[in-house]
Amino acid sequence: MCRTGALDADGWGRELALGVWLRGRPAEVTLDIDTVWAAGAVDRDRGDDRQRLLVLDTGDTYSF
Repeated sequence: MCRTGALDADGWGRELALGVWLRGRPAEVTLDIDTVWAAGAVDRDRGDDRQRLLVLDTGDTYSF
């Protein structure tokens, strides 16, 4: 995933949809998402660059 673009400080982001294929039919999976900074961008709080999401097999759409 690259170049999703800059976000306004007080604005809404854009939808980024991911299709994920799994082997078998697990009841749950863990999705890890990491932020990569480039072109001189700086984030003083590097503690929030990684997100871990537990996805349960409920049939629901996940948004975060």
